[in-house]
Amino acid sequence: MRIKRIARRTSESESSAPSLTVDWTRESGSPHAGNVPPYEANVMKLTIAELEHSTSSFSESHVIGEGGFGLVYKGLLQDGSIVAIKRRIHDPTQTFIHEVENIGRIHHKHLVRLIGYSQENHQQLLVYEFLPNCNVGNHIYDSEGLPIGKLDIRQRLSIAVGAAKGLEYLHSLVPPFLHMHFRTRNVLVDDHFAVKVSDFGLSKLVVDSNRAGSSSAIDCFLDPELRLRNEVLAKSDVYSFGVFLLELTSGREALDRNQSEPSQNLVRQAKGMKSIDDFIDVKLRGKSATAAVQWIIILALMCVDTGSRRPTMKMVLRELELIQESEIGDVGEGLSVVTLGSELFK
Repeated sequence: MRIKRIARRTSESESSAPSLTVDWTRESGSPHAGNVPPYEANVMKLTIAELEHSTSSFSESHVIGEGGFGLVYKGLLQDGSIVAIKRRIHDPTQTFIHEVENIGRIHHKHLVRLIGYSQENHQQLLVYEFLPNCNVGNHIYDSEGLPIGKLDIRQRLSIAVGAAKGLEYLHSLVPPFLHMHFRTRNVLVDDHFAVKVSDFGLSKLVVDSNRAGSSSAIDCFLDPELRLRNEVLAKSDVYSFGVFLLELTSGREALDRNQSEPSQNLVRQAKGMKSIDDFIDVKLRGKSATAAVQWIIILALMCVDTGSRRPTMKMVLRELELIQESEIGDVGEGLSVVTLGSELFK
């Protein structure tokens, strides 16, 4: 309601401000309804020797990060392909092969493609396409989780739409494929700043104790209702996406490392904000961006609402595309009012 009051003050014509009480039952079928991944996984089985050669025997100089699955190396395959190789020490299992085949069947322009795998010598390795511009977190906040003011509203909208398309595609598959570990650092960008979502399907292979980063940082993206129902639903991914939108607009990491009280995470701050300007990244302040940012935050707060009130990813994508269309379509002084025309805000 605070966001709603702030949005009304933006313009006298803000009479179309949406209600936060939404009937999600109006959702119609997915445009991808009936999408079933191809039967053939089309994932290469590589040898440890090939992957050792591609990384100079897994040299430290080739390490580019660490994720839930283990260390990530940059490698060069014999065919000239630059790849990202996730590696962990683990006994061989049939579950690993099964999950690799499931992930390998899924292809979409906004999803990081699994190229190959290896399971030898008590090692499990996953080989992905390499995206050179790292994850979105590197472009919106520094090592302390504070804003760097690098991206403008249109760039952030493009990132949000691309990530939403990847996640919505997973949910549209039959049966739905849940990410279960979506967060900002799993949203990668390529040479042209095109967005791709990574690490979908890996949660089944990774136990919580092996996840990289502090548990508090990861918990910020987890649906709090999971503790009550002990069941992962599509709307658990929606909650995580809402936290992602809050990071994208504030320019801050979900877990504020400068807060003495760990419970004061980004979701709590957003729900209790008194002024949008105090919350959003300084790069987004100003007449040309304020309205679009307001509506993104409203959408984000809907995503982190109680499960029954959350939109589906299809609805989230639709609203982001409407905001993007309005923002890109403006050629004057800037967008003063965003009018969302779908059922979501009626």
